[in-house]
Amino acid sequence: MKVKNLVIFCTTFVILCMIPFNTHGAIKLTDNFSIYGFVKLDAHFQDGGMNSIVAARYATAGEGNTALTAMNTRVGFKWNVAELASGWKIAAQTEWDLFDGASANQMKLRTRHLNFTLSKDSSKFLFGQFWDVFGPIGPTTLNTNGYLWQTGNIGFRRAQIRYTYSSGSFNFAVSVNDPTSAEARATNMPILQGRLGLNLGAKGKIKIGVSGAYGSESHDGVVVVDEIETTYENDVNIMGVCLDWTIPFSKFTFKGEFTVGQNLKNFLSKARIYDNAAVMEIEAAKVTAFWAELVYKASKKFNAWAGYAFESLDEEQLSNGALDDTNCIFVGIKYIMGSGVSFGLEYTNFISKHLNTDDQKTNQFCLSCIYAF
Repeated sequence: MKVKNLVIFCTTFVILCMIPFNTHGAIKLTDNFSIYGFVKLDAHFQDGGMNSIVAARYATAGEGNTALTAMNTRVGFKWNVAELASGWKIAAQTEWDLFDGASANQMKLRTRHLNFTLSKDSSKFLFGQFWDVFGPIGPTTLNTNGYLWQTGNIGFRRAQIRYTYSSGSFNFAVSVNDPTSAEARATNMPILQGRLGLNLGAKGKIKIGVSGAYGSESHDGVVVVDEIETTYENDVNIMGVCLDWTIPFSKFTFKGEFTVGQNLKNFLSKARIYDNAAVMEIEAAKVTAFWAELVYKASKKFNAWAGYAFESLDEEQLSNGALDDTNCIFVGIKYIMGSGVSFGLEYTNFISKHLNTDDQKTNQFCLSCIYAF
């Protein structure tokens, strides 16, 4: 039965790529106002258990799934508001999608970006919700809301105040960010982030950066000895360092990130905290994360990519059966018809390793039908 479903799935993709499409969907806007986004239908076929049928990140025990959803559709607005007499330029951005992890088809409007910027010469200030400075680049994938999070990719979106300085070959950014979790807010400390980047090679197309994040959370625990209950409380650091790179050559681009840190759940890692009752202290789980991929732009009609990602937690801080390592291999292709219409097919092999128990393995095929504007 699974083989039959897979054959139907792949046949559908081939048929869609053969359909002629000549409609132009360009939207004319004013010089200082634009609308962007895409309408996206995703079809997923999974031959085993996954954490989600619409935001796949790691394999779990369970049966396979087939699902179709349009919730990864998104829309945004950008506008250049004005230029002040002092030379500062004002711009703003809003963006939403329809993601709701509880249902594939009863969707909710979700804010992704909501910010404005003040820029002048090489300096820019950003106020509002935007991508993290820490772990700043993302993979090329059709798995839009899985996005290799908890399987190697680090960094999310949050409210922040950011300053960025950019020159021809050098740039840096610092930001003060919302701590996101109630435990972090309890310490009365925002999350601090920074990145130093270099632009190398012809026209600065080779980009290499080092970013970091620091914050703190307040946690409490309890231990019972001889029927006597003792509570304890301590702060736990949020820390991470990430190396990122984007290296284009010929028709290829090699890009990725390598991260080490602890207690990075606020950046969509599996590394959280654990209760070390033996010493009556809440401690941070350590993590190593990595993803890299090779993207090939064959022509104006075809793009392809292949990559590998993993996230590994410190085994000494886990109990039996806990999720230890998550990793995946993925490969995809996109056919671009033109006028914003494209069709993509991506295969991913997920492997999740649980401490001292059997590994979970799942194959996923994702078909995406996209109209971008």
